[in-house]
This record gives sequence, C-alpha cells and structure tokens, in this order.
Amino acid sequence: MSDLCACWRLRNEAAASLVLSEEQMRRAVAQATAAELVELIEQFSPARSIGPDWTRSFEPLVERLWTWCSDATMASLADTFRARGLPWMAVAHALAPEHGESVRAALRHPAWARLPAFATA
Repeated sequence: MSDLCACWRLRNEAAASLVLSEEQMRRAVAQATAAELVELIEQFSPARSIGPDWTRSFEPLVERLWTWCSDATMASLADTFRARGLPWMAVAHALAPEHGESVRAALRHPAWARLPAFATA
C-alpha cells in the first residue's frame, strides 16, 4: 500500500510542477518579441528534426502559441516562415490563421480549470 501512496504523491508533485512550468512558459511567451519567438520556432526546423519527434514537440508548442499570442503576432510569425520558402512550409502552415482557428476551436478551458485542456502535451 505504501508503494501506491508514494506513486500517488509523485504523480501529484509532477502535476504541480507541470502547472508551474506551463505558467512560466506562458509568461515568457507573453514577454517575448516576435524575433525571440522566431528564434524559438527555428529550433523546430523540419530539416533538422523530422518524423514523430518533431511532431511530438512542435505541435504542443504551436497549440500554446495560438492560445497565448495575439492574431497579429501569429500573422507576423506565419509571414516570416512563409517567406523562407518550401523547407519551412510545414511551419508556415501551422502558423496560418486557418490552422489557428481549428486549434482554438478544439481547445477546452473549463471554468474550474487552472489551465486550458491542451490537446497535445
């Protein structure tokens, strides 16, 4: 039984840590310039990281950017990556307004929740 209790305590501590890190990231994104956001997104170059690892990491970032950034910021980011041409089209599409609409429509934020129920972790 003590093993179950220890597992439950660890789970609760991990959940609390995740909430704190999400809030820290939200504040950092809110304070970031467009150039800083571009620099962050550049870490997800499809040429450098292809396959499921890219998707597993990039999609949650995009979901959060669509939640935390203004439409003007997202349009600026989309324009920046669209201008870079074909190698960056997957990124540009993820930052396009049409994709943003679907991301925002899928996002649930119950009144009782501290954070939105992000679809991708």
